[in-house]
Amino acid sequence: MFEEVKKLVDRRGLQLVLANQGSEVMKKMNKSELIEKTCKGWIYLTVAEAVAACNFMLHSTKPNPGKDQEPAAWNNV
Repeated sequence: MFEEVKKLVDRRGLQLVLANQGSEVMKKMNKSELIEKTCKGWIYLTVAEAVAACNFMLHSTKPNPGKDQEPAAWNNV
C-alpha cells in the first residue's frame, strides 16, 4: 500500500516527506526496506524539521516554467 502511495505522489510530481513517526513504525519500515525504496533522505523526527527542510528546498531551487505555462501553474507557495 505504501508503494502505491509513493507511485501516486511521484506521478503528480510531489515529494513524500515523513515526520513524527514512532520508533515502531521506523523499525517496520527499516525491516521491510521501505525507507530505501521510497523516501530516503526525507524522514524527519519532528514536523517542524520537515517543514523547515521543505521550505528550504522550495526556496533554494528556482522553477523553470515552460513558455506556455502561467506562473500560477508552478507556484506551490
